[in-house]
Amino acid sequence: MGQPLKVLLIEDSEDDAQLVLLELRRGGFKPEYFRVETAEAFREALTRDQWDMVLSDHNLPQFNAPSALAIFNEIGIDIPFIIMSGAVRAADVVDLIKAGAHDFLEKDDLARLVPAIERELREVKIRQKKREAEETLRKLSSAVEQSPSTVIITDDKGMIEYVNPKFEKATGYTAGEVRNQLPDILGSSYLTQEQSNALWKTVRDGQEWRGEFCSQRKSGEMFWEYALVSSIKNPEGETTNYLITTEDITFLKEAEEKIYRQANYDDVTELPNRALIFDRLGQAMVRAKDADQTAALMTISLDNFKTINETLGHEVGDGLLKAVGQRLAECLRGAETAGRVSADEFAVILPDKDSAFLPKIVSGRILEKFAEAFHVDGHELFTTVSIGITVCPMDGDDPGILLRNAVAAMRKAKEDGRNNYQYFSQKMNEESTERLNLETGLRRALEKEELVLFYQPIIEAASKRMVAAEALVRWRNPERGLVSPDQFIFLAEETGLVVSIGDWVLSTACIQAKQMQENGFPNINIAVNVSPEQIWSGSLVRSVQGALNQSGLAPKYLDLEMTEGVCMDDSTTTVETLNQLNRMGVRISIDDFGTGYSSLSYLKRYPFHKLKIDRAFVGDLPSDPDDVALVEAVLAMAKSLGLQVLAEGVETEEQCQYLTWRQCDLLQGFYFSHPMPLEDFLKQA
Repeated sequence: MGQPLKVLLIEDSEDDAQLVLLELRRGGFKPEYFRVETAEAFREALTRDQWDMVLSDHNLPQFNAPSALAIFNEIGIDIPFIIMSGAVRAADVVDLIKAGAHDFLEKDDLARLVPAIERELREVKIRQKKREAEETLRKLSSAVEQSPSTVIITDDKGMIEYVNPKFEKATGYTAGEVRNQLPDILGSSYLTQEQSNALWKTVRDGQEWRGEFCSQRKSGEMFWEYALVSSIKNPEGETTNYLITTEDITFLKEAEEKIYRQANYDDVTELPNRALIFDRLGQAMVRAKDADQTAALMTISLDNFKTINETLGHEVGDGLLKAVGQRLAECLRGAETAGRVSADEFAVILPDKDSAFLPKIVSGRILEKFAEAFHVDGHELFTTVSIGITVCPMDGDDPGILLRNAVAAMRKAKEDGRNNYQYFSQKMNEESTERLNLETGLRRALEKEELVLFYQPIIEAASKRMVAAEALVRWRNPERGLVSPDQFIFLAEETGLVVSIGDWVLSTACIQAKQMQENGFPNINIAVNVSPEQIWSGSLVRSVQGALNQSGLAPKYLDLEMTEGVCMDDSTTTVETLNQLNRMGVRISIDDFGTGYSSLSYLKRYPFHKLKIDRAFVGDLPSDPDDVALVEAVLAMAKSLGLQVLAEGVETEEQCQYLTWRQCDLLQGFYFSHPMPLEDFLKQA
């Protein structure tokens, strides 16, 4: 077959051309040629096709070898260029070789042609491979120089030989400063000596090592790197160098830290959150068990946080929580841990406890510390705390059970007057279970239509006529029977259900008051109790207007009763809410007067129409001189302010006669009637 050979032939003699082709065929080639005689034809052919070589005569009538070499070099093609000619001076041959010719042959010695061509074709391939290798090296060098990763090359002893510009930029060290130094110059930490030994053993065994370093820049700043360390071997398989490439992953570490903090720390107080407290409590319980010791858990609730938060706003509330967290931390020692587990509840873990008195000591420290005022955003705030204490393993061997028991103890502390601590007992556990069941049932009471209203008449003292009725909510529970409000309203307030329950009471009372007016009680007023939560929620005006519109009841027949606690909040929401209700024509009463923060200032500041004397001051009338003095003072004060007075809890003839004689306006109590359902109430008409 022969080796294909594409030849561009510069020759003016076709006979000479055929002799060359014959020689090539004899040499084992299968030549394909194109013959040119001018510079223009040569240039055009050279740029048009790809050639394996150029064979050129020395002199042609219109062209010659030096001119051809000039064009050949100008175009820059790397293929053999061999000159064949007759007798030429040695000096001319030297000039031709210097000009780029690869060989010179005499036409009379064509036997040298094939060996010369084979040699030059081999040289072309060698040059081509060399250029490719150089190009590859150039690209690799450029890639390393411009790499976004730092690159370090060490010798077989680990001494730095080369670093790229990214290394210099990332670390602040120049190549000269680190050359012939160990990579330890970066002060890598988070890698023990054992780990370092394992790293180099892995690499020396021919494997790659991947991992993370915390390194130090020349400025002293710490930063995280992800590193890959591998060996570089020569053709014989011997390690000659080590390659270390790294990427700055500080931003990833910061993101991981942020995600970790978000998952495990409270963003307001920066204390451990519920999840992390659970984890640490579990660890403390395991250590305590292994060491045959005990661990204690304390839950701490702020006694009046909700009022502060709703009165002064969430920014002040958050500021108080942060200050509380800081103050708790000041009360702890060693491995004791504080965290925030819910809105206004904190937890403290006392691990490895070997003293039965430690929870008491810490509780006393906390109670004493919280007697001091908090200063938040220009406000001087006071808040006491209720503390529940439970101990592992006596009170439970599971973090969830331990926390539940601590919360039960904390609630007991609240029930006992707040600002104290209580240890958990089995009775509390039973009460906690009962409370949970009660809360679950209460959440479903509205949707199951288990709530009903009872009505207790309000009597005009002078005429003994019924002029109004107070709406009192009851809960008809399938298992518990008829549940009175004192058994569930406190729970509704703590769980936030009181607003929705209050809205239902308001709407239902207005509808049923309209029924009363249409069935024998044309001018009867209806009194509805309003929780402070309804006012502070900002929705009360809208709820009242909706209830009046739905029922058709005139505003003057609706009397909203609220406790003195509302008056302690002189926020814009409270003041504007009461003023809007007053402008609507709704009557507003202050309930349980004398049991709270009785003050002439709030009676003048708010648009009240009536005040109710609490039953605690009526029960011993007229025999108790202190109650007599208080009631008479209230009556005198109310008259001077133009307020009606209602005495509740009237149960005897003597109480009725005395209050009527003292010109109390309205009376209410069992002496006249017990609360009754609407059906029974309407039968009195």
